[in-house]
Amino acid sequence: MVSVANFFKSLRDDSDPDGMSSAYDGKDRCFLEQPRCAACYARPVTGLWCCSRCHTIWYCSSHCQKADYQFGHKTICLKVARNRKLVEQEAVPLRDTRLRPGEEPKNLFETQVGILGQYYVADTYMLARLNLVKSYWQAADATENKHVWEKALFHALELLRLDVSGAPDLLTIIPFILLNLHRDDDAFDFMRYWISIEGETMEEIQRLTLQSQEGDWIYPREKDCRYGNMFDTFPSAPYNLDLPLAFFVALLIIKCRIVATYDAIYRSIDVAFTTESGLRIQEVQSTVAEMLIDDAVVDIDSQRQQVDELVNVIHRHNSILLPAILNPVPLSTNKEHASSEVAFVFLYSIRFFYRVPGAKQMLEKRFGKNPSYDL
Repeated sequence: MVSVANFFKSLRDDSDPDGMSSAYDGKDRCFLEQPRCAACYARPVTGLWCCSRCHTIWYCSSHCQKADYQFGHKTICLKVARNRKLVEQEAVPLRDTRLRPGEEPKNLFETQVGILGQYYVADTYMLARLNLVKSYWQAADATENKHVWEKALFHALELLRLDVSGAPDLLTIIPFILLNLHRDDDAFDFMRYWISIEGETMEEIQRLTLQSQEGDWIYPREKDCRYGNMFDTFPSAPYNLDLPLAFFVALLIIKCRIVATYDAIYRSIDVAFTTESGLRIQEVQSTVAEMLIDDAVVDIDSQRQQVDELVNVIHRHNSILLPAILNPVPLSTNKEHASSEVAFVFLYSIRFFYRVPGAKQMLEKRFGKNPSYDL
């Protein structure tokens, strides 16, 4: 678990800064499409240079690099570099390995896709790559940079492609990486796929990976699927205790984003039509709204109902998580829960509830502003 001081330092309540929720478009305003200097936030015309050790952070000068390195980048820089080197080292023998005496050596990355984790010779490699995913998450969380989130996603998806049976940690982290990248449809499709195959054999699941290559997105894709109701497709899902808690939380975040975007659009329309020029064209206000929001796709009443249902489902599955979002100290300082599922889902998800307009307030309405909970 992170230190309490660093945890609260990283926690920004952007749920409605300066009353600007009307400008919300479903995306995190802290998200950086392009790098900037990590120390002074500049983007000079002369360009930036990337840290040569970890490749996760950018600077405009050696002065900024030295200052930021000592201030806080050093720890994650060394961790990413160490984990990446370890992954490279552990991969070498797996490209030329005899699984049984007398067999020809095989490249396990080609012949054992989907089941690599079943072989003890791959244990240290799989663990090293999982640690690399987590260190990239930490780096991305610190820089809020698209390129670093994509590194985390690449290694997480590849690890899951290589070993579909080693899914629990990856099923927890991948939906939130996708949400940080604003790939809500992909997050929905990813979770829908894994819910749909729940109970199938490893051999059936492995078929998905056999024809794939490193870096492939191997899951079904459906445009605007995020507006659907997962529980209409899988009615038993809310009661399935074997499903990852992360799935329900990620679905809640997706629905909160939809509701917040919808409300922001209508607030913006209302503001626009109260201006002097807007008053002259109020007769087309409903037409403008229809142009911006396709009610055939976005059934907002259904989306709000899904938010309420997901809150109930999450709290029924785990009574700690949502109250902890509002009162983080007890969970974040409890050593016994440091490696628990709820602790990781908490760390991966909390930023969204503080940055999606109305999400934190929705939880406060349900649980109070500073709820207590039993650990």
